Amino acid sequence: MTQQQSAMRISGGVLIATGALFALAAFQFLHPVAYIFLQIAYWPIHDVPAELMVPSPLLLVITGGLTVGLGGMQWALGTYVAPVSAVAATKTAQITAWSWFCVDSSGSILVGAPFNVVLNLSFLVLILLSCRPGTASKHATS
Repeated sequence: MTQQQSAMRISGGVLIATGALFALAAFQFLHPVAYIFLQIAYWPIHDVPAELMVPSPLLLVITGGLTVGLGGMQWALGTYVAPVSAVAATKTAQITAWSWFCVDSSGSILVGAPFNVVLNLSFLVLILLSCRPGTASKHATS
């Protein structure tokens, strides 16, 4: 297994775990954790009022499911696609990551949660570093 394959599988696992946590936040007893996330995401423009309800549990489950799906795709790219074509795995992951990042971050800014862009950068870096073109092209030529 190449370094790229391992890195893509690890980043997929991190995304899957994060998505599962989002989905679990739909349970009432985990709303305080979701509230902390909202405080961070809306910083520094807004303070989230204590009475603000955590987003609809359905929205949390959908967000969690999509994040798990993104992680599953990243893991599958590292497991099944990268061994056949490291370049194809890299391009697919890059297109997916940048599409998600641009839409999610733009929307976050528009709704007054600019710090969420900083949080999004952690996932973007995780995905892009796991499929670095230098690693992919080096293994594609060997």
